[in-house]
Amino acid sequence: MKRSVFLFLLFFAYLGFSQSKVDSLYKKYTDAVTDSVKVKRLHQLFEEYKDNEPQNAKVVILEAIDRTQNSRLDRLEVMSYNHYADYLRTQSEDDSALIVNKKAMDLSLEMGFLKGQSKALAGLGVSYARMGNFEDARKYLNENLALTERLGDSLGMADTYITLGTVHTQNIEYTEAMELYTRASEIYRKFDDKGNLSKALGNIGFVHRSMGNYNKAKDYFIQSDEIAKEINLKRQRAFCSYNMSIVYRNTGDLDRAIASNAEAIKIYAELGNRKRVSFGQFTMGKIYWEKEDYEQSLDYYQRSLEISQEVHDSVNIGHSYENIGKCLHKLGRNAEAKANLAKAMEVADRIGLKVLAMNTHEILADVHSEDGDYQEAYTNMNAYATLRNDLYTREKVDLANDIEAKYQNEQKSREIALLESEKELQTLQLNKRVNERNGIIAFSLIMLVLAALLYNQYRIKQNANRKLKELDRMKSNFFANISHEFRTPLTLIKGPIEHLEQNPDEKLGLEEIKMIRRNATRVLKLVNQLLDLSRIDTGNLKLEPTEGDVFKCLRAAASSFNSHAAQRAMDYRVHIPHTALWASFDRDKLEKIVYNLLSNAFKFSEDGSVITLEVNYREQELQLKVSDSGKGIPDDQLLFIFDRFYQVDSSATKEHEGSGIGLSLSRDLVEMMDGTITVSSELHKGSFFTVHLPIQEIRTGRETDAKIHLPANKIPSRAFEFSKKDARDLPGILLVEDNSDMRNFIQKSLIENYRVNTAVNGKQGLNKAIQDPPDLIITDLMMPKMDGIELCKSLKTDVNTSHIPVIMLTAKAGMDNKIEGLETGADDYLTKPFDAKELLVRIKNLITQRQKLRELYTNREVQVDPRKITVTSVDQKFLEKVLDLMENRHADAEFGVPQMQEALAMSKTQLHRKLKALTNEAPGELLRNFRLKRAAQLLSQKADSVTQIAYGVGFNNLSYFAKCFKELYGVAPSTY
Repeated sequence: MKRSVFLFLLFFAYLGFSQSKVDSLYKKYTDAVTDSVKVKRLHQLFEEYKDNEPQNAKVVILEAIDRTQNSRLDRLEVMSYNHYADYLRTQSEDDSALIVNKKAMDLSLEMGFLKGQSKALAGLGVSYARMGNFEDARKYLNENLALTERLGDSLGMADTYITLGTVHTQNIEYTEAMELYTRASEIYRKFDDKGNLSKALGNIGFVHRSMGNYNKAKDYFIQSDEIAKEINLKRQRAFCSYNMSIVYRNTGDLDRAIASNAEAIKIYAELGNRKRVSFGQFTMGKIYWEKEDYEQSLDYYQRSLEISQEVHDSVNIGHSYENIGKCLHKLGRNAEAKANLAKAMEVADRIGLKVLAMNTHEILADVHSEDGDYQEAYTNMNAYATLRNDLYTREKVDLANDIEAKYQNEQKSREIALLESEKELQTLQLNKRVNERNGIIAFSLIMLVLAALLYNQYRIKQNANRKLKELDRMKSNFFANISHEFRTPLTLIKGPIEHLEQNPDEKLGLEEIKMIRRNATRVLKLVNQLLDLSRIDTGNLKLEPTEGDVFKCLRAAASSFNSHAAQRAMDYRVHIPHTALWASFDRDKLEKIVYNLLSNAFKFSEDGSVITLEVNYREQELQLKVSDSGKGIPDDQLLFIFDRFYQVDSSATKEHEGSGIGLSLSRDLVEMMDGTITVSSELHKGSFFTVHLPIQEIRTGRETDAKIHLPANKIPSRAFEFSKKDARDLPGILLVEDNSDMRNFIQKSLIENYRVNTAVNGKQGLNKAIQDPPDLIITDLMMPKMDGIELCKSLKTDVNTSHIPVIMLTAKAGMDNKIEGLETGADDYLTKPFDAKELLVRIKNLITQRQKLRELYTNREVQVDPRKITVTSVDQKFLEKVLDLMENRHADAEFGVPQMQEALAMSKTQLHRKLKALTNEAPGELLRNFRLKRAAQLLSQKADSVTQIAYGVGFNNLSYFAKCFKELYGVAPSTY
């Protein structure tokens, strides 16, 4: 029923307040399915309603609180309470707002909700400030300022500045208030928060009004009102209008004061803020009093009194009675005046308002004097004088002003005399001061120039140092990458040759010869690129043009990627005109440009992608376009891809090897040929390179229309692969290597003695190691998705794989790299290029070492000691946990492998693999032997009978106990 009433009210609010944003929020609210989303929409509706439609704001926020309590949405409940407190403050219900904010604070502290704490602290500060408790207000607001700064909540800081500014304003600390309001306005401008900017500007205007700077105050109120009008912020418009009326009244423009105050009263009435309406009516009475229109003044004071009585505003009730009495006295209605002034006196006595009592006594003295009741007039005048003395009344102020004026006159007279007597001396000193001033100015200018020169020199030096450091870093990265580029192919060349050297009777297979040639070509290409860069830097690389067919040259260069495209199932499209373009050009450099661009496109595209090379010739210009559908280049890195040694991904987990010189060399070659190269890219959609080269066609008179047919792509034979799972009873090795040639080379070297499983990156390797733990893992250091360091960390910290020895292969030969690899838990470290025989020996040693540890445990005379069995802290902790479990539970005959699995939180397969790897025993066998060894200890100590010992170690079948004991120790328990 409650929800139905809410929806009914919200529907009519929606009809009556149909702004586009509210429409949208209302629709989103009705469309929302979950309570959490509905509550968020209600919070947004509250923000839209709170300044212009307070009743609707109340409806939506109470509904939000109801939903959060029913659905246990704790954080949203906190924010709902904070919003409700905001609404209560707009209705001047500060006591209630304080209670609601405290409830929000308690809930926020309970759940550690910092944002909720911040909102609650801000609300408490506002409430205490409005109630005049400035000490507590400052405490809560300063706490919130520190919290918002910690949270990085700039808008929250600005809101707190506003409230602290209000506290300073109330304490007549205008300089501090102005500074805080200005800070807040700067933040609101930055975030384009127009509503709060309008309020900040209005507060600055209020400070200027309080200081008597009426022109500045007027400017700020006008700025605030214009913004409030733009966004329909009614409450702020009323604030501006009310304060403008006071400015106009204080500057004597009473007609404008009336118009502004009437506008404020109208808006406050629309908002339902009766207390503010009462203030407006009271101010209107003051304005008409100054116009000496006592009838109108009386009317407005009576309206203010009626509303003040409705809202129980005792202070305004008392002052309204006082001013009604004043007006009636001016109108000659002394009897009514006395009655109202008596009521004013009652209020003053009840709430202890001495200023009200003093003013009332003064008016009563005049009234009684006019009526001829001099005794009462004298009594009231005495009371007035007493109160005036207590409150530093106007007479004392006037007296102080008179004394001050006399003092100032005397001072001025003395100053005039002094000036006359010192006139000649000042004239004499004037030139000296001018000269001194000019000297100081000249000296200051010289110092400023010197400082500027020194600073400029310092800045140039700093920039030079920064550039040198950046260049040094780029060169270091380049040499590390180029070292990696050389080491991998050299390993693949060196390995088969060493094998042939050690086995001269054997011959290299065709696949190995192709691998050597492929990697030798790769090394040669790298060397040539480095030489070209060096020759470009020294100016020794020159164009060597020869006449030939440009299109034929480009077709030949493009065709070298046919087999690569077919092998990776890529859609490789080549669009070169089927005619001849005879020209003088540098064939070698043109081929290098095309080769580098196509190589880059293939390198950074997935299998099955589209690669396009399009060639056109028009207006004496050759145009090359190379596009791919790869992963693209981020916008912030697009400007740097032609820089030498620059790589978009320079991490150890990059998916593609490279030195960062290919595109740089291409750009240098294009520029050498007076051409241009440009690039555009979009993430996850690909890159597009365009090259423009000026080429002068040579007319030979032997043009041909015959179309040139390119040979069809041939799919090359695949590298060596295993078609079925290796079932041999040999140790298993997992090889994790992203380079296919290196992977095949190592696999072929190990296949005779081990079962080899492979993975192409660290992430795939980790999954395979967990699913089917091998006896040993060989991993490369630099790999895509997860590098060797991260893989080793993951393996050595996972209880399922921590026992597996790891050998790390890398092209990084530095000691720091080796130490980093070993610190992550790698058991061995091998630098490329390496000897295959050395790798085999290291594998054999590590596997043999693990087998000896297992054999150590299987010795029935040896007591279980995790430190002798394990090599990593994870294994040691695991086995200690297993032994503690068996120690505590072995006497329980119901304790078996299932209970062991449950206690260790491991599956049957995981537990079996782990214990078999560490102890060479299955879980059941390990538990049984533990019980038998404990029985043997007790029997050797003659602790009890055989029967009792058997039951005591968890056997409930004596014959089975005797059989197991004899199998382990070779004798019956009774004769042990």
